[in-house]
Amino acid sequence: MGGERAALYCRVDGGGDPELGLSMQRRRLEELARKRGLKLAGYYEDAGYAGHDLTRPGLKQLLADWSKGKFDIVLVVKRTRLFRGRVWEEPKWPFSILSAAQLDRDPYCERKR
Repeated sequence: MGGERAALYCRVDGGGDPELGLSMQRRRLEELARKRGLKLAGYYEDAGYAGHDLTRPGLKQLLADWSKGKFDIVLVVKRTRLFRGRVWEEPKWPFSILSAAQLDRDPYCERKR
């Protein structure tokens, strides 16, 4: 896994302090990327948007940058940050997604450091 370019995506939908929620997610993902030897290739965020809303500005920019080849994988605290809804309605994302939980427990990730 080391050397791959990772985009970080964070989203909060409402309630609480959006800046606090976003900064906590970002710090967590930056820490995991550093531990795994991933190169940070971009940071994308959306505050105040529901997970089923696929017109979020940060998500749209993430997809545009993916099509330009700016990163290899997307890191999220939870997959629900990218999409929250019925599993059969989730888009077929064109990129690989790794959640914080996967990075914390996956021995494959550890071996590839």
